[in-house]
Amino acid sequence: MRLSFLLPGLALLLLTRLGYSQQLPDSTARVVALPDVTVRAHTQIQTLSPPGKSRGLHTAFGRELPPGAGVAVWHGPPDITRLYMVRAVRLRLGSRLPEGFADLPKHRRNFSEGGLRIQLCSGTLATGPMEQQLLTNPLLLTPAAAENRTGWLRLDVAAQHLVLPAQGCFVIAEGTAGPQETFVRRRSLVRPPDGQQPPEDFLFSKHDRPTGKGTRVFRYEELQQADGTLRLAATNLFPALAYLVVAAPSACHSWLRVSTGKQTQIWRAVTEQQASTRQHLPDSTIYDYNYELELEVEEL
Repeated sequence: MRLSFLLPGLALLLLTRLGYSQQLPDSTARVVALPDVTVRAHTQIQTLSPPGKSRGLHTAFGRELPPGAGVAVWHGPPDITRLYMVRAVRLRLGSRLPEGFADLPKHRRNFSEGGLRIQLCSGTLATGPMEQQLLTNPLLLTPAAAENRTGWLRLDVAAQHLVLPAQGCFVIAEGTAGPQETFVRRRSLVRPPDGQQPPEDFLFSKHDRPTGKGTRVFRYEELQQADGTLRLAATNLFPALAYLVVAAPSACHSWLRVSTGKQTQIWRAVTEQQASTRQHLPDSTIYDYNYELELEVEEL
């Protein structure tokens, strides 16, 4: 009797377990070998800035870039083992020199004459800027695009997909004439043009050097318009770049385009240019400096 009672219960229990049993999935089929990569949660964007700091009146006003003038600042990759894409060029316009005491309170980081052409070129601190241009299309900065009280402007170049060279590159800023105009020459005048008398050039000779009181010189750029006529534009109406003073020559990454005696222009390191100035002005304090030209890069 006891055995006949247990058999039906055991059979029911076995049927119940068989009805709910399932085959477990094969977890080994889901194992995938991944390459050795570094996963970052956020895109790493860095701004490459030249060394230096503002120094009171020494850097209160920017250095002018009239037509024909050019400056360059070198930037290298933060880590030579990694790749970086150039996203943008950043620059800071400097305050233009005031024309008088009435202009001192005014904001003068804008400009009304000429413009800036921005390009990236290959080169190292030892060689200076080379002829190889890295941007397919240079960036043009006009007076209309320079309305910013802080002077900082950002020019996007991400669409050009430029990878920062391992040896670094130079950011070059060149002063230009206005549209449909050609730069002719730079002139220093005895007095501002009044439209009645022809402009009189100041002659830098021993006879003209002041022996007592200082002599004011008025600087102008002579421009040829599309119809062939000439006009004069005050140099302080053209753009100026802000700059920073550096403590040691090794921190100076800037170069200048200077004219030689053969009316040709070459690139010269700021350290070399300032060393020459110190020889002529031994009693003056002459600082090395960097222009505020920056690169915004993204680590790939």
